[in-house]
Amino acid sequence: MTEIPRKLWEGKIPACFNLASYEVCSTKAPAPVYLMLPRSAYLTLFTPKIVEHFSRHTDEDKKSEVWYEFNGQPLKWQYPCGLLFDLHCESSVLPWVITVHFHNFPTGELIRCSSEKAIESNYLSMLKEADQLKHKGQIINNMRETQQGQLWHGVKMDNFEEFWSINKQFMTDYEHSECFRCIPIRIYFQNQIIQKLFKPSENTQLTLKEALTMCLPMLFQQDETTPQVITQGVHPPLQAPLQWLSENFGYADNFLHICVRQPINRRLE
Repeated sequence: MTEIPRKLWEGKIPACFNLASYEVCSTKAPAPVYLMLPRSAYLTLFTPKIVEHFSRHTDEDKKSEVWYEFNGQPLKWQYPCGLLFDLHCESSVLPWVITVHFHNFPTGELIRCSSEKAIESNYLSMLKEADQLKHKGQIINNMRETQQGQLWHGVKMDNFEEFWSINKQFMTDYEHSECFRCIPIRIYFQNQIIQKLFKPSENTQLTLKEALTMCLPMLFQQDETTPQVITQGVHPPLQAPLQWLSENFGYADNFLHICVRQPINRRLE
């Protein structure tokens, strides 16, 4: 069962970090920072390395808090790197060029990330919500604090074995059923985040297309053009059962994060 999750975990996004040009106060623009970003990691985990490289090249008196931007859009630190990339960038455009800011934190668009503890708390909050949907919260509630810490440490250190040795508990059957109680799924379309309760059945497997049609009928009830559907950098088959996708394509927070892109030259009626 771990073959696909392991392959997805090993996927990395080549990224190039540049300091915003108008924030450079040194005589020469600093060299960019190149990193391979794990899809399940979070951008702010790399902030210490970014600060170490760029901080001496910007005005110390005007610093607020480091934040990241791509093509004029602030990047939400609470989203996994893979989700951010799928939302904002085409897979053929590599490396992913990210602009680093030390000034003018966009308080109306981003929430502040005060420390690594805030990233961990956000991750565990999402994980608890996913477990509530899948197992009525029984897995996380019966888990020792050290095990929760091991999950986060596995994400932080990009260690699949450490992570999966605990995470596999969320993938087991529940009350003698082969399906989760509900599928933890979030669908991202334009500026919307859609989250509904989807209950799989052993007899009738709910498919990805059926779920998307319920959420975005104006896109998926018509047969003219199929929108782009992306998760974990992959275009999954629309007939794939949600249960199978949840078991194999879920992020480290146990959510299925599905990005939907409207086809070019198609207008919604």
